[in-house]
Parts: sequence; C-alpha cells; structure tokens
Amino acid sequence: MGYIKEELINKAREFLKSKIKSINDVKKTPVFIIYHGDGDGCASAYFIRNFIRQLDDTEPVLYWVPTTDFDFNNAEGFLSENDPGLAVFLDMPVFNNIEMLIKLRKKIPVFIYDHHRTEPATIFQNDPEFLYINPVIDQAGKAFPTSLFCYELLQNRETTDKEVLYMALFTESWLDRVALFKEFDKDHKEELKKIARRIHSSFLIQDMNTTHYAMNLLKRLNNKSIIDYMDSREYTIINNIYNLILNEKRWLMKKLIDEISSIQKPSFIIKRIESKIRLCGIIASELRWRYPNLIIGIWQRWKDRYYCELRRGKYSRIDLALLVSQLKKRINLITGGGHPEAAAFTAKKEEFFKAIERMKQML
Repeated sequence: MGYIKEELINKAREFLKSKIKSINDVKKTPVFIIYHGDGDGCASAYFIRNFIRQLDDTEPVLYWVPTTDFDFNNAEGFLSENDPGLAVFLDMPVFNNIEMLIKLRKKIPVFIYDHHRTEPATIFQNDPEFLYINPVIDQAGKAFPTSLFCYELLQNRETTDKEVLYMALFTESWLDRVALFKEFDKDHKEELKKIARRIHSSFLIQDMNTTHYAMNLLKRLNNKSIIDYMDSREYTIINNIYNLILNEKRWLMKKLIDEISSIQKPSFIIKRIESKIRLCGIIASELRWRYPNLIIGIWQRWKDRYYCELRRGKYSRIDLALLVSQLKKRINLITGGGHPEAAAFTAKKEEFFKAIERMKQML
C-alpha cells in the first residue's frame, strides 16, 4: 500500500513471527496485546490479533488501558501475574514508564508501535528481543496511526478489515490522507462513522480492566460487515455509553461557549470543566474546529488527578507535543506527551497548577 515503509512492516512481521514460534516451541503462555482503548487502539489490537491468529491457532490475550492517562501500573501488574511469552504495546507512550519496560524485558520479548512523539531509551537499541517502531522517528515526523500500521501487517485482508480501518482513521482525523475506501458509498461511510464514534468514546466512561465492549463487538466480526451487528448486545451497550457522554458534553459545551464568547479576541483558550466523565479531550477536540486560529486547553479533575487536553486549530502551527515536553523539563508531571496537533498532561494538584500557569506564559 505504501503508507508505512516496507522495511518497518517487514521488520515487525519477522520479529512477531520469530517470537511467536519461540513461544510455541516451549508451549509458553500466548501473546498479550496491551492496547489503548480508543478507536485507533481498538482497531490496532483487532488487526494484531488477526495477524497472530493467521500465524497460529492460539488466541492472544487482550488487555486494554481504559483511561487516557495511560496508567501502566495495572497493566504491569497484570503482565507480572500472567507471565506471557510476548508483550505487544499499541498506541501508548510506554516510555513514560521506562522502569516497567526494563523489568518486562528481563523476562520476555517486547514489541511496541506508538505514534506519539517521545524520546525512547537508548538502553534497548541493540536488544534483539525488543522492537520499537514509531513513525515520528522512522518516517520523518509523520505520526501514522497505529491502526494503519497494524492493518498493513496483515497479509490476508477482508472487507471487514477495511471497515475497521475506516472507523479508526475517522477517529484519528486521517481519512483525507488515506485513499483506500472508494468502494464504500456515502451511506455506508456514514454508518461506519456512527459506529466509530461509539467505539472511540466507550473508553471514557468504563473503568474495568477485563471487559471492553468495543473490542467485544469487533471480535464478533467474522468476515461480515460490522453494520450487521448494530442490533447486538455489545453495540447496544456502547451506544448507551455514547448517548450518556453526548448529553453530558452538550451541556458542558453550551456553558463553555457562553463563557468564551464573553472574552474579546482571546489569544488562547484554557478552560476548566467539571464532570464525572473524562470529557476534556472530546470537548477540546470539538472546540478546535470552532476556533481554528487558537490553542485550546480543557482541564478537569478526574478521580485523584488533574488532566489537561490540548488541541490546536487548523491554522495554528504551535507544536503541542513540544510544548508539553518543555513543561516536563520544568515541572514534575505524572504523564505528558502527544502529537503536534494534540497533546495532554496529567499531574497532582500543586504541580498541575504550576504547569497551567507556565503554559499560559509560554503561549
């Protein structure tokens, strides 16, 4: 297809094939796929699962990271308890927890594909049991979505796979950059977008490590169109979750827009929301289209942490990943990173407000 460099695809295929063969030779626990629970992460895990099942008849174990703060402590504990033969991380800045990777790598091989801007540790550079691929590093800064990479890994692709890719790229705002979907008519595309919104948003309200209804819906696909499953139990559940989120978002958006309209000629927008649902990212993403020249920052307290999601309007050229990286050098953040167009950071209360004030000065 030509989107991801063929050498990277081949390197990943050979690495996964060799490690899976080694697992089978010693009859070790199967591959564990740890994925981000948004639309891109779900689709990526779905494709890697299919790729592994094409090589081997064992079922990979799927473990989703349910919140956008990338809480790796639970994931690390789960991996330690189950002792897999190979750990695959998808769509997550895993180098935010380098200690976890070092401990894991002492036991098992590790494969990572991530498209967030990051600075990987040099400790793994010559390790044949560790493979890290990031298009920001390997393809001149282009943050190709994880789902596109994992789709290209597949050697046997069905129409269903293309539907899943379409939905993932829609949630990543990448559809206009990938010309693969000419056979889908307008009505078909609109139905896929409808499902994609529900798959993507379901991770914002769930807080369970073992049940992911969005992935359960994708796992049901057996070369049948995902549209055929819109009356299924899994779809009903993620649709209910989506409607709950949508109603909350509408109320918060009205309040925010009223507040912003009272500001004359803002140079940026940094606003707080209050909600039991982790909504700052979705709201920041929607506001970026309403204010195309501005940087948007929406923050909230959620559980015991403070979160800020940053987006830039389409005419802004400020690199948000670089902005967060500069904050991390000065302030003790729990996590922080992203892409030039979208980034985020998390911190405890005192450090968070230091970061907010410092960011306003920088902007």
